[in-house]
Amino acid sequence: MMWIRLIFGGLGRRGLEAIAAALVLAAVSMTVAASLMVVEGARMALSRAEQMDRPDIIQVKSRFNRALFETPRSGNLPPLTLPVYEPLIDPEQLAAAADNQTIVARQSFLRNVVSENGFTNIYIFGINPDVEQQVSQFRLARGRFIRNDDGAVVVLDHASAHLLGIDIGGHFPVRKADGEDLQLTVVGILDGLALRDAPPRTVEAPALAANSSFVSSGALVSLRTSQEIFSRSTLTDSLVVARSAADVPELVANIQEQFRLEPGVFVTERYSAFQRKVHDFVLTLALFTTVSICTALLAGSFAANLLNDIYADRRRQYAVLNALGFSPALSMAPGFVLGMSIALVGAIAGGIGAIILVPRSFAMPSLLADLGTVEPTMDWVAGIVVVAIAVAAFALGISPTAWQLNRRPVVATLSEGAA
Repeated sequence: MMWIRLIFGGLGRRGLEAIAAALVLAAVSMTVAASLMVVEGARMALSRAEQMDRPDIIQVKSRFNRALFETPRSGNLPPLTLPVYEPLIDPEQLAAAADNQTIVARQSFLRNVVSENGFTNIYIFGINPDVEQQVSQFRLARGRFIRNDDGAVVVLDHASAHLLGIDIGGHFPVRKADGEDLQLTVVGILDGLALRDAPPRTVEAPALAANSSFVSSGALVSLRTSQEIFSRSTLTDSLVVARSAADVPELVANIQEQFRLEPGVFVTERYSAFQRKVHDFVLTLALFTTVSICTALLAGSFAANLLNDIYADRRRQYAVLNALGFSPALSMAPGFVLGMSIALVGAIAGGIGAIILVPRSFAMPSLLADLGTVEPTMDWVAGIVVVAIAVAAFALGISPTAWQLNRRPVVATLSEGAA
């Protein structure tokens, strides 16, 4: 009971200042928390857009061959082959230009598969499975996915498997560059296939996405198997994944310099377009961050000044406790509890207010790009910042009184209070 009286007793007119300090801290906490919630939600939206656009990926592709069309095998008529891209990319040159960045190598081409009832065009992708799965998405329905060291095995999407009339364990022939057939054994069936930067869809073939202008289905083999089919190691297309998006411009320059004498190799980057797309978004984040900092400095200093007035009015009480034999730290304990109570009440009230008042989702009107809705999120960073502002205001308010109690003689402090 005595400590409660020491903490809260004798406030008098300073009680209004204590309430005002708590309200100011609640207001600043709510403003800062709301701003940080918006910033966090905006960063999540930006992260989603970056994950979708992948500005850190550079596409290197060969010339697309539109002149040849594949014909079915009929009688003695040999089939013509239509590569989706011409295999012009030397993997060693690409590795030298990429400078130890991740390379997603591919050999993309088209073959027709002859059955008893006719023929079916099939897009075949020679990939490095371990690396490819870092950028593309594959949903395996049955069986297993291909491995880097696999031989004549293949994974089909369910649309291609249905048209070919085969299932796991089935076989179908693929004509190699030397004119011989290679029997591929199906080891897995895909329920979904989302190949990043898939080639254009130019001929009638099975498709998982109706009316898509890009290939949405096909057969996946290991790069080792596709090289056997192609009888060459050069690539039709490839993706280079930079360690960070900021490295893309320099990396693009290196690749272009490496293939400057090969007019059939094209380098495409998304970094510049992505930066233009999110420029307004980043400025909006900077605005909310600036609002948070300015509010914390201005309103926090005002709250600290109110707390300082409260402590200045109670210096005599702390000096009396010191004169009675209490240590300076113990003498200031009532003031410490009082200040922390005001600070924490203000911080908690402000945080709860921000959670209640901030909308669940909204679109920033200043954005020039459609990055989806922003969903403000209260995370541990916002909570720590709000509590830190309240504690800083308390520390600034109590510091002059604590310094005086430790440095000035007790008699001088008592005389000051008595006057």
